[in-house]
Amino acid sequence: MHYPMLVTLALEAGATSLDARSAALSQLQSDPSFCGEGGRFGSPVCDWFVIGGRWSGLLAEQPLGQDYQDAFRAEFPQIAEGGYPATLINKHRAGLNGLWRRFGGREDHPATRSNYRPLGYDDDAMLIDRIRYESFLKPFIGSDAEDNFEFADLDSEPVAESFIGRKWLVVIDFHD
Repeated sequence: MHYPMLVTLALEAGATSLDARSAALSQLQSDPSFCGEGGRFGSPVCDWFVIGGRWSGLLAEQPLGQDYQDAFRAEFPQIAEGGYPATLINKHRAGLNGLWRRFGGREDHPATRSNYRPLGYDDDAMLIDRIRYESFLKPFIGSDAEDNFEFADLDSEPVAESFIGRKWLVVIDFHD
């Protein structure tokens, strides 16, 4: 099965999304307990992972809000329900990308993206702002999630508001 995992990490000032995605990929690849023979997480968490993957676009979608969700459901009801054939995506690729960009998304619509790009897409890593802190990290306040496979801070810091503007949030797709 595939699962989403959020990771946070601090980088030098001026870092980019590519820097954050590359650093997260490198750190997770070199941690044998995440995808290897064990260690920090006990037995390895997964046998395979990528940045973004099936959850590519998640960090960008949240701020688009309910208006985007309503328009998505109205314009593409079969796709919004999930479990759709790839032919449906190919048929509606231009419309999906247009809707995504109309509401402020960059890149391509998440449904039209490849799930197998090792470094994902630009919006699969974002500097933490108030919206993303509230939406994604609030449940983990006070935790560095040593034994949690939904979230991990790669610097082993407990989640706090000090992450805002200082740390990057990266979405991971892992398979166990």
